[in-house]
Amino acid sequence: MPSEDVTPVIDMNSEIIIQGLRLHARHGVLPQERRVGNVFELDINLTFDASRAMESDNVDHTVNYARVIELVETQMAIPSDLLENAAMRIRKAICDEFPQITAGSIALYKIHPPLKAQMSRIGFILKW
Repeated sequence: MPSEDVTPVIDMNSEIIIQGLRLHARHGVLPQERRVGNVFELDINLTFDASRAMESDNVDHTVNYARVIELVETQMAIPSDLLENAAMRIRKAICDEFPQITAGSIALYKIHPPLKAQMSRIGFILKW
């Protein structure tokens, strides 16, 4: 019996993951937050078909994480009252640039929020 050439099946729904991206920004409802700013941390997962990039080994065929970070930095430089608004703008900028993204999540955390309660961070997660 002849042997068949079996190519392993690769899940084409692959992810680019950016974890712990820290930026200073001026998001918040309080005037002090807009004036002084705060440190924010982002975790970003972006799902797309990476098969072309895996075959070509060409950065033009993937979701370029360096460009994603540039887009995030641009959007984080625009003050928002709410983390929800900032996360939505980040999602739109990334998906406009990389239409091959089919799903993802953006977790946006404010480090040291101006509250009396003790906590390490507070955040919002946008999933699509």
